[in-house]
Amino acid sequence: EPNFFQTIMNIKDKIEVAFEETQQNVLKSLGFQSNEEVVQTIQQNTNQYVDRLRSVQGVLDEEVKKHSDIFEPIVKDLKVKLDQTTATLSEQNPEVVQKAKEYQEQLTTNVQSLVAEAQKTVEKLKADTRVQSEEMQKALKMLYDSTFEVFTKTANELKQ
Repeated sequence: EPNFFQTIMNIKDKIEVAFEETQQNVLKSLGFQSNEEVVQTIQQNTNQYVDRLRSVQGVLDEEVKKHSDIFEPIVKDLKVKLDQTTATLSEQNPEVVQKAKEYQEQLTTNVQSLVAEAQKTVEKLKADTRVQSEEMQKALKMLYDSTFEVFTKTANELKQ
């Protein structure tokens, strides 16, 4: 049974592959689907992703309330990054959204940055063993799982 930190690293590796695959499938799908169709697929999945990220935010907020002295410094940066990411992904810049390739690239850049911040948070949690919060771990795992699932789903839907 891999521990939480090993599990996270495994998912992180899969996410990297999913980023790559999604990017390639967006390009391929533009060969046989209209730009609008591709954009719509990306958009629908992005909206689901934003909802999941908001759930993660909710859990993090709850956990910080319980042990603010310990968790506040650990998740502070991640919470800021989550706020930024959900805001950016929700606002859907019309100029970017018009072009599926650019849209997916911007999305990937934003999410890569979020995952990098999440990774720092995981490292901080690993280093600070005062409180092992299962809820906190679940929230982080959900962030990783959702990222993997959404990109994989987009990649698969564009593969047809």
